[in-house]
Amino acid sequence: MHQQLKFVPKLSPPDLEKALGVLKDAGVNLVAAGGSNLEFDGELIIAPQDDQFDDAKKALVDAGYKTTRLDAGKDFKLCWLTNDAGQLHDCIADEAAANLASGKVIQHIIIGVERDDQDRIPVAVYSVDIKSAANTGGGTGG
Repeated sequence: MHQQLKFVPKLSPPDLEKALGVLKDAGVNLVAAGGSNLEFDGELIIAPQDDQFDDAKKALVDAGYKTTRLDAGKDFKLCWLTNDAGQLHDCIADEAAANLASGKVIQHIIIGVERDDQDRIPVAVYSVDIKSAANTGGGTGG
């Protein structure tokens, strides 16, 4: 889940099932997926099984989809949660605190299905910039 692909699952007409079919036909196992407004110009983010990242990208590009590679630590925060109360809250609270200083907001999260060797669940937290004093130098423009 350390590398993910982001793409708009739309050629013409919008069809999420078709996009997922491309991955199925390529034998790509997804360990996480998420997005919103998927057939209304929204973006789908997938996490292929680690050794299938290149296969997933090739299949999508060959089918006409434009993909963007996302990396943990650079493009999203990756948390590993135990099966205990408050784990998701703590992950989100940590990202929200970091976002205050950088002028970002949380756009969405993806919860994975494949556990690590410590039986923890992966959660990817995606944040995006908003216009604020934190990222514009405090000015109001003019």
